[in-house]
Amino acid sequence: MSIPTVFFWSLLALAAVLFLYAARALPRALRAEPGARTDPWLTFADHALSIPPPVALALGEGEAAFYAMLLLGPVLTWSLVRSFRSAAAAKATG
Repeated sequence: MSIPTVFFWSLLALAAVLFLYAARALPRALRAEPGARTDPWLTFADHALSIPPPVALALGEGEAAFYAMLLLGPVLTWSLVRSFRSAAAAKATG
C-alpha cells in the first residue's frame, strides 16, 4: 500500500506526539499512590499503545495497524467503563 508523502510524515508526527504524551504520563503512573494507580496506568497505556497504529499505517502495513488497534481496545474499553462508574458514583453521592 502506497500512501502520499504528506500523510506519511503526518502519521509519523502524530506518533512522535503520542510518544511525548506517553513519556509525560509515565512518571505520574510510577508515583501513583496505592489507592489511585489504575487511572494513571490506563492513561500511560492508552498513550503508549496508540503509537504503533499510526507508525504501521505510515509504513503501509494495514494488517499490523489492525492488530495494534486490537491491543488498544481493552485499554480504551476499561477506561470507558471506569469513567461511567465514576460518573454514576458521583451522581449517586451528589
